[in-house]
Amino acid sequence: LGVAVPIRHAVSTVVDGPASAIQSAALADAVAGRDLLAVAPTGSGKTLVFAVAVVHRLSGSPSVPGRPRAIVVAPTRELAVQNAEVLAEVGAGAGLRVATFVGGQPIAKDRRTLVAPVDVAVGTPGRLVDLIRTGTVSTADVRVIVLDEADHLLGLSFGEQTAILLDGCREAVLLSTTATADTEVEDQLRARRRGLRIHRVDAPVDTASAPSSAAAEAPRRLIVVSTPDPESVAITLAARCRRALFFVSRRDAVEPLRSAIAATGVTAAGVAGSASPTRRAGAFADLASGTVRVLVTTDLAGRGLDLDGVGHVIHVGPPHSIQDLVHRSGRTGRGDSAAGVVAAIVRPSEVARISAQAREVGMAVELVAPDGGVASTSLTALFGPEIAPPMRRRDPAPPSRSRRPSQSRVHRPKKKRRS
Repeated sequence: LGVAVPIRHAVSTVVDGPASAIQSAALADAVAGRDLLAVAPTGSGKTLVFAVAVVHRLSGSPSVPGRPRAIVVAPTRELAVQNAEVLAEVGAGAGLRVATFVGGQPIAKDRRTLVAPVDVAVGTPGRLVDLIRTGTVSTADVRVIVLDEADHLLGLSFGEQTAILLDGCREAVLLSTTATADTEVEDQLRARRRGLRIHRVDAPVDTASAPSSAAAEAPRRLIVVSTPDPESVAITLAARCRRALFFVSRRDAVEPLRSAIAATGVTAAGVAGSASPTRRAGAFADLASGTVRVLVTTDLAGRGLDLDGVGHVIHVGPPHSIQDLVHRSGRTGRGDSAAGVVAAIVRPSEVARISAQAREVGMAVELVAPDGGVASTSLTALFGPEIAPPMRRRDPAPPSRSRRPSQSRVHRPKKKRRS
């Protein structure tokens, strides 16, 4: 494709082996500077598509302070940081400087970062728009703009901010990626880029009928647990998980479920969108290192994040949409690794809705009702055996304070005689 040798060497340090299906399909157009939308399963290597294209198009010329030549937009801080890490590794072969600009940190820090030239600005929509409105960042030199998780960025939450960024980069090449894109997303992007090329890679499914949704892929089986009390069943299943993500629908439900799971002896962390960047990063690091077995979270962790070895994804309550179901479930089985267990614990009135959503994206549905007399052996076959928490050494009792007997003699130092 004409990519320089140093960039190719840098890519080989990031990933080894043949190109994935979406990389083979979209990389030529991305490197050639054509506007495109890449739709492919989670973990299929879409990040490397725009990373190689951005570095290839920016290499060989310098940037000016406050005027980046590429902008990469992501819906969450964690995904922005992850994208920046990949871009920095690939861009090392071309000597590019990558910087991250996300909410939750002082904007004065971003201004200090922009004193030196920044080639690629990676950030969340709100912070990037703030920097542009205050004149700290100029889009005059932007040659490439990337929308990672384009369907989410064009939705209600970020649509207005994303439109401002696209309007400021009308002459730039648009590279957009997602795992779920319907015709509405395609129409929005085509309205801004008439020559938009769409590359869609669908994973094979086990069902006889092809999925009618635009979702690209999801793990192939969803265990639907029907119960009047989803929280109590979630606490029970946590004992069978070694590394798991428990998704809840509301922020205020994170801490109650986390504390209830931790009370059973299972190490658990909880994080929502309102948490500080330090706490969020610490929670994901604890799950990745095995310090905690369960991470209770909202849709904050539902998109794009590469968390290796996730064996269970549990939806406590139905997801808000089909897209959320696909992206949440895609946290297990990233790339070529085998998918783990994906389950939804819902009330009986919600079973029909989530079952229909799962079948629409090609997932086989298996219904379980633990309150209807299902034996523990059946749960073990579905979710695995219970994992006993490690034995903790009992802390020694603090030494008791010894009381001086009332008749004991108090030592008083002798006074020195005057000479």
